[in-house]
Amino acid sequence: MPAAPQRVRDARRWRVIAPLVACAALVSARPAIAVESGPRGVVRQFCQADALGRRVSLREWTEFIPIVSWSYEPAWDFVVLITGYEVGSLRSDAGGTLYVDVSYTVIGQVSAFGLETGEHIETIAFRVDASQEGWRIVGPPPPPHVFGTRADIEVLSRSFEYGALNFLPNSLFVWRTFHSTRRNVPYQRTADLLSGTAYRSVEKPQVGDVVAYLRDDVPYHVGLLAAEHLVASSTLNAGIVRTPVDAFAGEVRYLRLIQPAPLPTAAPPTPKRPAPTTAPGAAKKPTVTKRAAKPLHKHGPQPSTRHRVEATGRGAAQAPRRTPVARGAAP
Repeated sequence: MPAAPQRVRDARRWRVIAPLVACAALVSARPAIAVESGPRGVVRQFCQADALGRRVSLREWTEFIPIVSWSYEPAWDFVVLITGYEVGSLRSDAGGTLYVDVSYTVIGQVSAFGLETGEHIETIAFRVDASQEGWRIVGPPPPPHVFGTRADIEVLSRSFEYGALNFLPNSLFVWRTFHSTRRNVPYQRTADLLSGTAYRSVEKPQVGDVVAYLRDDVPYHVGLLAAEHLVASSTLNAGIVRTPVDAFAGEVRYLRLIQPAPLPTAAPPTPKRPAPTTAPGAAKKPTVTKRAAKPLHKHGPQPSTRHRVEATGRGAAQAPRRTPVARGAAP
């Protein structure tokens, strides 16, 4: 049988090679995360991956395993939107605990209540500690801080309000559990639990009480007491889990539901959006105008030991993408 013409052989070869080329292009297009040793390097690596939206993705959360101390990532019910961040120097407190401060340029946040805008500078102290495997960030974890250019506001808001495939926000898990037992409980974000009127603090918890975990006196994770020392809660990387009470870092508060009115039997409960509020623990934020966010260096001196990252500069993606809600991924 005569050999096929050269162009036919080339065409057949290209049909085999083309999918491999396409896959290689997709891999190479994924923004690279710089790996840097030392406590500041670990914090910078964390902030960069977090800002790119990888901390709210089930498939990409594994990148954080080598650099954080917590095993379970809370199924967050809000995301902070930023335009940039600045990693500070290593410092220690009077007790010798090491910290690295990170300043974020915040432009708003997204929750089940929708988009809440407000421009301000937020500083978070990351506690770091050395282990046999290297430096790690110690919990409690801060909420996700994502570049605003990478966030799909509508998709995120719907996911926080109704949940998504393989993702159920921690506060929504608690709210749905109470509603499944025909209790008319108003929905509250995790951070708002201590300031609301639906619960009261108790010293001796009972099965069915709310278990709130605090960071800087504000709840960041919430679950329900399933047994004497067992908590059921919703996580990003493990779904609905039952864990010991001390599986999550931070101060623990027990809250008991104040007797609510019974639900009507004619129709099933449906989520209702309360009026938007500002972020808990923060001052009332002004509405963002069309002007650009003020650069961090205008708020104080900028030592040479600090590292500045902008959404459109070093450490950001080459082309903005929207954070997806897909199979196996959080919003």
